[in-house]
Amino acid sequence: MTQKEIYQDRGDLAEEPMVIDRQVKGLRMIAAENCADYEMSLKTEVYALVVNLADQVAIHYNGLKGTLYKNKNVFIKLNDATLTIAGNEKSTYFILAFDHAYIREVGLEDSFSHELLFRDEQNCCLIDHIPAIVGKLMDLKQTSLKNVLMRVYLRAKVSMILCLLLDSVQNNIKSARSKVPADQQEKVLLVKEMIENNLDQNYTISALSKEVGTNEQYLKLNFKKYVGQTIFGYMTACKMNRAKILLKTTDLKISQISQQVGYKHPTHFAGAFKRFFGYIPNMIRCMGFYLADSLELFILGEELLLPF
Repeated sequence: MTQKEIYQDRGDLAEEPMVIDRQVKGLRMIAAENCADYEMSLKTEVYALVVNLADQVAIHYNGLKGTLYKNKNVFIKLNDATLTIAGNEKSTYFILAFDHAYIREVGLEDSFSHELLFRDEQNCCLIDHIPAIVGKLMDLKQTSLKNVLMRVYLRAKVSMILCLLLDSVQNNIKSARSKVPADQQEKVLLVKEMIENNLDQNYTISALSKEVGTNEQYLKLNFKKYVGQTIFGYMTACKMNRAKILLKTTDLKISQISQQVGYKHPTHFAGAFKRFFGYIPNMIRCMGFYLADSLELFILGEELLLPF
């Protein structure tokens, strides 16, 4: 188990900045206290939960920038190489990062669907303060366990955190869905099914609304409430995830895959794929490993560490 405590001389500060970094295979927890800025370097895509406990901080990820206020959390799918937190000398926050392999290992793969967790193309989900999650992160920060005991403890605590996170997201979605009238829910589900079963098509909202017999504005509003994404955001997510499966499981040419998901020109498809996942389609095949399924691991001594 790796634990790093980094202190910097800040002169007149009453408390020195501290960063605790704990890592095991497929999983990493960072606790930053009185720490103005922190940058996490990544090898490939992972999920990250950022929990902010003090003054507001700026978050830079996937080429985007956002503000996270005190006692707010954000759950992010990271495609770019870095996640940067910019705050001040009083900033206190946690970063919990993990890969797809870890999600499968703990049996939560079906719960981590893109349409459940993320809205539009920003790949983030804002979450209100959850005291139980903060308590478990504090336990991880303060524990004195070492080696194999730490690995078991870290995995157990993170599994609980993910369950609490998913429960909160699902409850929020249920609350939003309950506000959509039953007859409109049926229309939304019909549109959702049309998109999923015809990924080679590029439907317009006008065409979809006529197909299910509803007003365009009602369809856009109710689809966003029920699914958690815009119609075009959901359509793009379905197309890109289908393309990724085809890249991994078939020998189809890029041009053939692009046509199957509704792109006439492979270059347009490649651009959309890179914007969505953060890497070009050929990377999945050329690198000889599945970028989207696991992180490249390095053996350092007796520990398997994530290459952040």
